[in-house]
Amino acid sequence: MISDDIRLGDIIVQGDSGSIVLVGFPYDEGVRRNNGRVGAKHGPDSFRQLLQRTGTVVNAEYDDLDLRKYLTISDGGNINADLTLEEAHQQLETRIQQLLSNGKIPFVVGGGNDQSYPNASALLNHTTKSIYVINIDAHLDVRPLKENNKSHSGSPFRLLLEDQKFHQNPSNRFIEFASQGSQCSIEHVNYLRSKSPLTQIFWYQSIRDNPLAPFRTILKLAEEQQSDIFVSFDIDSIISSSCPGVSAPATVGLTAQQACDIAFYAGQSLQVKLMDLSEYNPLIEDYRTGKLVTLIFYHFVLGRAKAIRDLMQ
Repeated sequence: MISDDIRLGDIIVQGDSGSIVLVGFPYDEGVRRNNGRVGAKHGPDSFRQLLQRTGTVVNAEYDDLDLRKYLTISDGGNINADLTLEEAHQQLETRIQQLLSNGKIPFVVGGGNDQSYPNASALLNHTTKSIYVINIDAHLDVRPLKENNKSHSGSPFRLLLEDQKFHQNPSNRFIEFASQGSQCSIEHVNYLRSKSPLTQIFWYQSIRDNPLAPFRTILKLAEEQQSDIFVSFDIDSIISSSCPGVSAPATVGLTAQQACDIAFYAGQSLQVKLMDLSEYNPLIEDYRTGKLVTLIFYHFVLGRAKAIRDLMQ
């Protein structure tokens, strides 16, 4: 620790004691099954290395907002790395549901995007409220399962939409956000349309000039319904000039600033109970992408601290 420049990494402790708990999902078998470029299993540990010197703990830009006054952060470690993918999914779901039951905010760093169904399922099993699941992604991720019903990085939200628990509450919603038509099969679009009114797509072309306004509108609608919210952020929705270290880089997409702002507003909504980040692949590019991923986490934390401070004033 540098006494005159305390950073986020300086206040993170090990274990589950934090109000926000980091969990790593070090698996990219789902990416391999989906014919993607592997390497995302190294994402959680690379993220931790770069997190050490990310973000000031006292942010003068937000009226000297001191994170330590409003929240705590701990690192709950990784899901065991020597399991089958199916076993890892089950362990992840159990782990996240346990944290939610203990009043924690899990922030899960992958790893492949297949982590998002176990995360969503954990919230479904935990809450008695309706839920909003927001998938920030260039892709829809509603592909059919592979042979022998094997899940993969392109199937998490088909699994969610086929889960009978999700249909038990008619107020549940699944939102696709920043989807790119050039990346999304019409068959998958029609699948989502067939699930209306549970589903909605916000195409990238319709929100690219100002994605924050519709994102905040979605959060507000969920808050008005007193729904619990899960924000799933696949970083391949961010333009590759800022975020090259992913399996499927985006030639066009969200800017780095927009990604950080989205995370800030997600953190600021106290109804957001869970967030995950997927597809950081440090074998493709580690530093620029890794710094952005840690900054996204920092902005989520910053938003949550500001929301709590605002409540207390």
